[in-house]
Amino acid sequence: MAAEKLTIQTVDVSHVRAPLPKPAAVSTFQIPAVDTCAITLRTREGVSGVGWCAAFGAEKCRALMAMVRDLFGVLVGKDAGDTEGNWAAMRQAASFVGRDGISAMAIGALDTALWDIKAKAAGAPLWKLLGGERTEIPAYASEGLWINAEIGELREEAASFIERGHAGMKLRVGKPDLREDIARAAAVREVIGPEIALMVDANQGWTVERAKEACRALREFGPEWVEEPVDHEDVRGCAEVAADTDIPVCQGETSWNERGMRHLLVVGAADVLMADLQRCSGVTGWLRVAGAAREHGVPITPHLFHETSAHLMSATPHAVWCEHMPWWEPILSEPMAFKDGHLILTDKPGIGVEWDEVACRRYAPAPGGD
Repeated sequence: MAAEKLTIQTVDVSHVRAPLPKPAAVSTFQIPAVDTCAITLRTREGVSGVGWCAAFGAEKCRALMAMVRDLFGVLVGKDAGDTEGNWAAMRQAASFVGRDGISAMAIGALDTALWDIKAKAAGAPLWKLLGGERTEIPAYASEGLWINAEIGELREEAASFIERGHAGMKLRVGKPDLREDIARAAAVREVIGPEIALMVDANQGWTVERAKEACRALREFGPEWVEEPVDHEDVRGCAEVAADTDIPVCQGETSWNERGMRHLLVVGAADVLMADLQRCSGVTGWLRVAGAAREHGVPITPHLFHETSAHLMSATPHAVWCEHMPWWEPILSEPMAFKDGHLILTDKPGIGVEWDEVACRRYAPAPGGD
């Protein structure tokens, strides 16, 4: 018996500036707040789903919102359960302006909402709908250890992550003076000891030669991986760095869609493939990228969006380490459960999160404002 059609009817699109406890920074840009395009997709039958994409900057977010509204036009009246067909239709509609960039990010938000609806209609959590089995997903702390933090602050944050039960954490590097990066890594490793995983993220802040030098210098601190050592478009340069060091190179968060990720895999630029939900054009695209990583025998790790990414990891045996970044918890009705270093998946249908409408209104910037 065919499943009942869920007719896509409306979408609500909101600009929400998710607040940060304090401004953050990496080697190549500042993060004052997380401008979020939050959507709720609804069907005629009364089933709704949530999704979101984000940028740093109000105007960028408004561009994302406009693209979401535009692409929603191709979904009206279609069956929300036909995730593959809807994904293909959105990509086709975006082909003239390009399927990467804001198109991918807007598709990602809509596709995620469609999967939320599909799972809710099936009465199952997304992880189970996708055939997942794991319900405890290992997660590392990513909300601190920013490059604008002094060493004393790094020590305090690292200790706090251990107290919360994290078995891994990410340190941002890429200071102009490599000696500062070495001192920062040494300070964190001293606090956390040898058993806690330490991810090191340069955020594209090094040249190829500096990256090689840095990897040699940081090797003594036993990094789990070195992330984005050089500009993401310098794929050959990243492969050169990966070939020069025995520290795994984690690459991919800034690459677009399956085509861009396969490029990294083919040239050997990623020992660990980091796939971003919005840059992969949502759940549908992320699963395709996971398939590509499996073909190449490379583990995959998700970038951000742990509320959805944990579900994908459950269904992906070669997935390692979920990035725990609670940026959107202030605007969710209930944050995802975390215990003993793991994100906990439940049997709640869909993705398992809903917007806190009061908080979304509170953090909505004025129309046209910065």
